[in-house]
Amino acid sequence: MVMELGNIYSYLDLIIQLLVYPGLFFIVFMVIFTQWIHRKVTGRIQYRRGPSYTGPFGFLQPLADFLKLLMKEDVVSKYSLKLLPVIAASLGVGALVTLLLFTPVAYKPIYGFMDVIIFFYLSVWSALAILFIGIGTPNPYTSLGVGRYMALLSVSEPIFIASFLAPVIIASKYYNGSYSIYLTAINSHMLWTTSVLTTLVMLFSAIAGFIAMMGVLEIKPFDFPEAEGEIYWGVFTEYGGPRLALAFFVLFTERIVIPLLYVLLFLGGSWPIDITTNYVGGVIVILIKFLIVFIILSVIDNVMPRYRPDHGIRALVKYGLTFAVIALVTALFI
Repeated sequence: MVMELGNIYSYLDLIIQLLVYPGLFFIVFMVIFTQWIHRKVTGRIQYRRGPSYTGPFGFLQPLADFLKLLMKEDVVSKYSLKLLPVIAASLGVGALVTLLLFTPVAYKPIYGFMDVIIFFYLSVWSALAILFIGIGTPNPYTSLGVGRYMALLSVSEPIFIASFLAPVIIASKYYNGSYSIYLTAINSHMLWTTSVLTTLVMLFSAIAGFIAMMGVLEIKPFDFPEAEGEIYWGVFTEYGGPRLALAFFVLFTERIVIPLLYVLLFLGGSWPIDITTNYVGGVIVILIKFLIVFIILSVIDNVMPRYRPDHGIRALVKYGLTFAVIALVTALFI
């Protein structure tokens, strides 16, 4: 059987998107860029200069640190799992990269009826990857960090799914969104002005989504699974060298993809530019909004104290879950 030329081009487009843009190469560049911004913001808040030596303005310092970890000896404890953490981290990064193909950031996005189910399934993989990384080492500090991380996930992930599902439901009811992330993202700016009820739903879900995003990304005050100086380094206590570099890559990729999704669903995406008619301009607007959200998260991460685990879970339930449930139930019945 001879493959049709159109199918070959489709497969090539898919491979390019997965490996180049908005795939792995783009993610690597964004990890370097966003970590440079995070360090500069941290340095400014703490009255330090931040990275300033490697590359122009210290831009390549995150890459230098990452390469330094990769070149170190891969030391594994006798009782640690050898391959599971590496496989889990790789699947986590792959799932996050694939998520971008469901959004307008991709130049040939993948979308269809009810693709939100696949989308949320893939979104959980990065959290599971970090969990498997922790489970792979039998250290008491690691075990305590894993327990805290499981408690955090059990609350923050349902809030994340409920809050991000609310705009998808509204877009499907009013704008033929077909329960698709892509179709919701290109219409998200209109969800705020459809009616008074949709405005309230978007407001409540945006608040809950931001809180859930802080929890999923372990932004202070919800960073108690790591808690440096309290439980040594939590989930990553036993890790160093290439394995630690891979674990960090999962975390840093999460801090790119999830804020991008927040921008697309709650901050109007490419609005005031229509990305379906002006792709380059739309992507630039999305990235500018993303950088604003990322800087806000970086500031919060530096100025907030850390919650105790019980206080953190209570805050997530009290504020995040309450707003998410109200938004979701209202979206279902309006």
